[in-house]
Amino acid sequence: MISINYDNEEWLIKSTNSIRERIYGTEFFAQNIRLIDEKVKNIYVVVPDSISSAEMKKKRNYSVKINGTTYTSFLTDVLTVNELRQKIVEKASQNIAQGLRANVLGNDAETSIVNLLNDLKNKALWNDYQNAQQTIKSSTYKIYKEILEKIDLKEGFDKILEVTATNDIPLLSNRGKPKTDVSVTIKTNTKELIRNISIKNTREKTVTIHEGSVSDLISALKLSESDPLSQALIHFEKVGSKKKLIAEHPNSDKILEENLKLYNRELIEFFIFGLHSPLVNDKIQMVDLIIFTNKFAVWNRDDYIKHYIEEYSGKGQFGTPFKWTYPSKKRGQKIQIKGFSNN
Repeated sequence: MISINYDNEEWLIKSTNSIRERIYGTEFFAQNIRLIDEKVKNIYVVVPDSISSAEMKKKRNYSVKINGTTYTSFLTDVLTVNELRQKIVEKASQNIAQGLRANVLGNDAETSIVNLLNDLKNKALWNDYQNAQQTIKSSTYKIYKEILEKIDLKEGFDKILEVTATNDIPLLSNRGKPKTDVSVTIKTNTKELIRNISIKNTREKTVTIHEGSVSDLISALKLSESDPLSQALIHFEKVGSKKKLIAEHPNSDKILEENLKLYNRELIEFFIFGLHSPLVNDKIQMVDLIIFTNKFAVWNRDDYIKHYIEEYSGKGQFGTPFKWTYPSKKRGQKIQIKGFSNN
């Protein structure tokens, strides 16, 4: 049992490789600890990320049970090592201003992905898992494997010679941050692949995914400035909300409602993946893969666009899978787009 103390709040951590065999003994222990020590706020059972699929299923099922309403548990949750790491980082940064905190958490997620992709232990496990697992352990191998399989590589078949991942991505032509957070180059025995990754590290259901001039969007959609849809978008940027658009430019609202949904694929490509942006000056700034770190998932671009349209087109505004507004204190200057996460 490991104890973590932060701001006079104590977390207890119990590690195990088997949920079924150890969990009920830990529940008994947790019940008694809570009776005698009021400082203990959280008690976590932690399992390696590398446990078998069967054990991972048990972990997830017991976590759902703990967080449900029909079972009384004295544990806070069952986590993987990486999930615990994320909670510790979030706790340590909780008193930082919101904007800076988001940057800290985002940078931490980027660094984690870079480190696991560059980890030589993961490379060794990928190339010869049956033999390497006897002497090599890695808490991040499952994530590594899932990312590489999404790039259409096959464990043990595509022999990796070298992996180079970086989060040093050049800025856009307006000095803004591109959609790409991490770029990875993978050399195998038969080919070399480069993939650019966007990392979404959030517990929120909706997040800001784009801010910028509406003129960039008009350019990305290949519209002329005189196009009625362009004019409607310009009107939206000026007023900053659908409510004001209806009040001041009702015809523009109608145009957006009828026409913007026809560009849903192009909107996703631009807002989420950075495609067709006039600000892109290096192809490394355009995203191929998207990774969610909270409810871990890896998507390639085409699959995610299809999923996103099917899942969220009815939940946004103007028939799009996005919510449209403006950045704080920048009404009339920029648009702000909020998208949906997988939480």
